[in-house]
Amino acid sequence: DARWMAREACEAGCDLLVAAGGDGTVNEVVNGLQDWQHEGNGSERAAPQLGIIALGTANDFAGALGIPAEIPAAMELAVTGDTLEVDVGVVEGRCFINVSTGGFGAEATEEASDEVKRVLGPIAYLITGVRKFASLEPLTARVSSGENLLAEGRFLLFAVGNCRRTGGGNFLTPEADPTDGLLDLCLVEEMSRVEFLRILPQLRA
Repeated sequence: DARWMAREACEAGCDLLVAAGGDGTVNEVVNGLQDWQHEGNGSERAAPQLGIIALGTANDFAGALGIPAEIPAAMELAVTGDTLEVDVGVVEGRCFINVSTGGFGAEATEEASDEVKRVLGPIAYLITGVRKFASLEPLTARVSSGENLLAEGRFLLFAVGNCRRTGGGNFLTPEADPTDGLLDLCLVEEMSRVEFLRILPQLRA
């Protein structure tokens, strides 16, 4: 619903759109903003500015931008703070503003149910991650930038980062900057479960 609600807010002429939720909610709102811009809004009016109230499980994007966890402080920042222009990544026509992942991390995040996240918070990702670890299988992927082939083979995990954190505080792309016009890449090649278990703390940190 957040996607079409954001588009309706644009059509109604709002100047500031505040997303109250986690990374998924913010992502939906950003896609609603993109929908409105790409559909041709019939005016020269710019899209609304986006404010964020971090009410999700992990709030990785809000945390990376330094948005306060306290609701009044976050609202004050949304209304009176300086505007920050950030990059937006696109995967098959869909926007992302934080990190796009595949493999182990993405599967664990996808399988963490809303109910479990509500009860356990970020630990929910750890629990589903342990379950996924038992059936860990590599992906076959080819990664290129323009005409340049960067990597090709079998991978356990990949992350394309516009920001630093994903999945409840995992710094998979720790040098990523959402304002530099670049996406950072993290690839974990195929290895044994024992080896992968050994590097998991490094991926977390």
